[in-house]
Amino acid sequence: MSSKAAKHPPAPETDIFEVRGYPVMLAAKVAEVFQVETREIVQNISRNNKGLTPLFPERYAFQLNKKELEALRSLGVIPKAGRGGSRALPWVITRKGAIRLATIMKVPTAMKAADVFVDVFDEVMLQVLQGQQQIEISHPSRISPGKEQSKQVGKLRSKISKAIDDLLNTIVDTDQQLTVQDELGDVAQEAVTHIKQWLRTKKAGNEKIEAETCLILEQARDMVERRQADLAEAALDRERKTLENFEKKIGIVERLLAMHEQMEPSAVVQLVGQYAQPALEMKRVSEDKA
Repeated sequence: MSSKAAKHPPAPETDIFEVRGYPVMLAAKVAEVFQVETREIVQNISRNNKGLTPLFPERYAFQLNKKELEALRSLGVIPKAGRGGSRALPWVITRKGAIRLATIMKVPTAMKAADVFVDVFDEVMLQVLQGQQQIEISHPSRISPGKEQSKQVGKLRSKISKAIDDLLNTIVDTDQQLTVQDELGDVAQEAVTHIKQWLRTKKAGNEKIEAETCLILEQARDMVERRQADLAEAALDRERKTLENFEKKIGIVERLLAMHEQMEPSAVVQLVGQYAQPALEMKRVSEDKA
C-alpha cells in the first residue's frame, strides 16, 4: 500500500501539467478563462482542423488517450468516471494553442487578448528588423502586472464596487422613494453578486464584470431619458436635480471602468503566462503505471 501511494501524489495546485513533452492545460480550464463552454473550445479546434492545413496540430492541442487520462486521474487532475468525470477523452491545450484560440474566437475575452498579442509582436518585429540587439516592450504590465499595479487594481476594484453601490441606491422616484436597484431588479442584483465575488477572490473574470456593469449603465441611461421626457415644465426643481445627480454617478462608474480596462491585463493573456510555470512530469507518471 505504501509503495502504491508513493506513485499517486495528491492533486496538483497548478492547472498546468506535461503530456507528450508539452506543458498543457485541460480545455475545460481554458474555457473558464475564455468564459465559454468547453464544447465551444473543442468545436473551434475540430472545425479548424479540417483540410490540408490544420490550425491546431499536436503542438497546439490534442485529445488525450486512455493511458494519459488514467495518469491524470491518478494525480487527481481529472475526476474518476462516475464521480463527476466525463466518459469522453478530454482535450488539452498548449500555450501556442491558447494563443491560436485567442486569434480566431469571436468572444470579448479572446479579442482583447488578441489585441495584446498583435501589439507585442508588432513591437518586437519592428525592433528586430531595425537591427536592435536588445528588445524592449512598452507597457509590459499588459502581460505581467507588478505588485504595485496589482495593489492599485485592487483599490480601483473597491472604488468601482462603491460607485456602483452608490449608483444603485440613488432615489429616482421621490414620491415612492424608489431606487435604481428597485427599478432594475434582478439585473442589478446579479451584477452586485458577481462584483462581490470578484472582489473576494481577486481572480480573472473582469470582462464579465465589465459587461454586466455596462448593462446596468445602459439601462440606467434609458431610465434617465424616460424620466427626463416625463418631466413637465412645471416639474419640481428637485426632480431635475435628482436626475442630474444620477447622471453624474453614471459618469463616475464609466470613468472607473475605463481606468480598470487600461490597468488590468487580459485574463487570457494571464492564462498564457501560466504556461511558464513548472509543469508536472506526466511522462514519468505514465512510466510508473506501465
